[in-house]
Amino acid sequence: MAKGGGEEAELSVLRTVDVPLLEVSGVCLRREAGGDMALVAFGDRTSIAAWVELPDDDGGAYTWQSVDMADVEGSLIPRDDPQVEAVCADGAGRILILQESPPRVELLDWAGHRVITRIALEVPKGHPLHDSWVDAESSQGEGAAFMKNGHLLIAKEKDPAAFVEFGPEGEAASGFGPDSALEAGTRWPTEEGDRVFVPLAVWTPSVKLAANCEDFSDLEVGPDRRLYLLSDKSQTIARVGELDADDPVARADEVWKLPLLDGKPEGLALTRNGRAIVALDTKQAKENLVLLEPPIAGGAAS
Repeated sequence: MAKGGGEEAELSVLRTVDVPLLEVSGVCLRREAGGDMALVAFGDRTSIAAWVELPDDDGGAYTWQSVDMADVEGSLIPRDDPQVEAVCADGAGRILILQESPPRVELLDWAGHRVITRIALEVPKGHPLHDSWVDAESSQGEGAAFMKNGHLLIAKEKDPAAFVEFGPEGEAASGFGPDSALEAGTRWPTEEGDRVFVPLAVWTPSVKLAANCEDFSDLEVGPDRRLYLLSDKSQTIARVGELDADDPVARADEVWKLPLLDGKPEGLALTRNGRAIVALDTKQAKENLVLLEPPIAGGAAS
């Protein structure tokens, strides 16, 4: 049910795909040279990542390749129980990997098999999110998106669910919207080496968003450069309005109901034509990726 314009619609499955990973927790699209797209997936059982060059049509074959993060120079992701919860790609084809525990990210030069920067996501004592961020029973980062000023937008899953703008201490928050999201085809600006980011702004869900997205399982920036949120518990995808640095409330523009899926929806990507790709956390590496219709995201923002 799409809520917001008065109409109701439920998403349906256009295609299912087998990803050679258990418990897929993150998925993203990475642009290749020449404009081709590759789909990158991570699970949270082992440090193996899988990727595939997308076929030209929705019915083409998927031939997966894999890489072990243990073989990536500079990566600290453990071989077992890596706690990878989300991935996203910048316009240079580099991949950001978000770990839930410990809360940190690694930015990878995918072609060079090396880590460019490692960033610890720290919430200082006295901050309203500190106790839940360091509590092993409270989920931390579950989704990530690049910001053009070098900051990161992180989705905190629950207790409380929130969006958090992380950046270097002392820098001002910009909020998140089409004007602050990283532009398509551009490189995320960052320094090499080890860094620390802290919360610069926090947004908690409005009554409507909380009712439709009980938890925050992943986030994605669409081809329209707007923010989309996946909820496992509610089985929904929401389009989120702009996050204003001076307004701590996140609001839903529209919400779509997922079809009945055989697994926990944990990862979200959006194709260039606006269709949602949802990765499923399952115990078998079979039918754990679904392509949904109709398209939910518009074309590129002007």
